[in-house]
Amino acid sequence: MTGDRSHVLWFCGPSGVGKSTVGWEVFRQLSRSGVTTGFLDLDQISLLQDDGTHRVRARNLAAVWPNFRAAGARCLVLAGYVDTVDEVREYTDRLPDAALTLCRLRVGATELKERFLARGWRPDLVDDAVAEAEALEHTDHADLSVDTDGLAVSEVARLVRERVLAWPCAAPMATPSGSVPVPQEAPVSVSAPAAVLWFSGATAVGKSTVGYEVFSRVFQAGVPAAYVDLKQIGALGPTADASESHRLTAQNLAALWTGYHEAGARYLIVSGGADRDDTVRRYAGLFPGTALTVCRLHAGPATLAERVAQRGRGEGPAIPGDAIKGLGAEALRGVVERASRDAESLERAGAGDVRVDTDGRSVQDVADQVRALVGGWLDPSSAPPSR
Repeated sequence: MTGDRSHVLWFCGPSGVGKSTVGWEVFRQLSRSGVTTGFLDLDQISLLQDDGTHRVRARNLAAVWPNFRAAGARCLVLAGYVDTVDEVREYTDRLPDAALTLCRLRVGATELKERFLARGWRPDLVDDAVAEAEALEHTDHADLSVDTDGLAVSEVARLVRERVLAWPCAAPMATPSGSVPVPQEAPVSVSAPAAVLWFSGATAVGKSTVGYEVFSRVFQAGVPAAYVDLKQIGALGPTADASESHRLTAQNLAALWTGYHEAGARYLIVSGGADRDDTVRRYAGLFPGTALTVCRLHAGPATLAERVAQRGRGEGPAIPGDAIKGLGAEALRGVVERASRDAESLERAGAGDVRVDTDGRSVQDVADQVRALVGGWLDPSSAPPSR
């Protein structure tokens, strides 16, 4: 790797091996040491009704790459599967200024099964994950591989950083002249009707869970839609101030929507990002010409307390960088108090175009009500609603 090139550390490996978890830990360690670092789970930039996964990911990675650099990132940590040299080339061809280090994480079949099943997601695919791991043993596309059997996440991160001796670079990442331009915070122009369904609400109300459930149904119905969880597209450390964080997230949202739209998406589902309706509207102003429906999810203090406690114990979907996971009792109480105040404030303001109560209801039940409220929005034969 050369000192004047931008640096990317990419974790790959079979499903369940810990790519996102280890990647986030490396991101956290670098951030704590004062190195301005970005993190991106590639799964989060390819959630689209489309078969060209690597094509979409590569295009979207190239689109958000200059935004991280403009925000001051000296390096970028990625997590995501890639299995062949040709697949790697799809990305490097779009990032000619990047010095890429590809790190494959390895683990034995027994421990891989345990990790995969512990996620609580699609246990029926555990055998596929083991077969994937075995197949990867016969590949040579990675620059290095690290065994993770029996090791804590922090230990794996330490081993990786020791193995990648020149990473990160000593100098800030440069934005090469005449290369990929740094996009400004400007509206996105779309050439066809589009619609956005935005899930908002207080912390722990279920924005990401419900948003992804609705997207999954849309996906299965063949609707040309994409999904973005705002918390997953703007990770930059050391922690930026609120305005910088919003700016990076907004720029990346605009870049992703442009890519998704070019790939055929006519609907966008967004979750999270802001608890205030005016902030949601500010983000939505990035893509004029769309029909925006803000769906505010609501829950009472008891439900919020239960969900915060579950996340504190590490239950539910494994989300990289979940700030609630592992907190002590006092900190969790603070999260609940703030979430309850936010929920009540949004309730008094009547925020959102539609309101859905999630107390005592399953994700599936909430998704059913959302579909009933938004009418033909989820109908694959319908056109996006007019603004």
